[in-house]
Amino acid sequence: MGRMLRGAPPGPVCVIGADIPGITAAHIANAFNALRANDAVFGPAHDGGYWLIGLKRSRPIPPRLFANVRWSTEHALADTIATLQNHRIAQVAMLKDVDTIDDLPMTNRGARATC
Repeated sequence: MGRMLRGAPPGPVCVIGADIPGITAAHIANAFNALRANDAVFGPAHDGGYWLIGLKRSRPIPPRLFANVRWSTEHALADTIATLQNHRIAQVAMLKDVDTIDDLPMTNRGARATC
């Protein structure tokens, strides 16, 4: 994620998880709108992680961004926010991510591919 955030063209950027079945264009628009008045934005997930991180990039990205983040735990969001000291941070809608088969909406469970 850090490499993507640092390597993107100038201006605001958001990195979005690929495992968010409920995401809409409005969610993404809200995140970019939040970056107008904030340095960073997060889309929290129900499990303590996040489905989106966005940075305004009007100032250098902290070199320790993502340092000591306890990934795949209920602490991931709080740990990441802690690496952004002295940044204005917004949060947008909380969405569910898909970490296990039980996280899939019931309507999508029958669509699993078999080999």
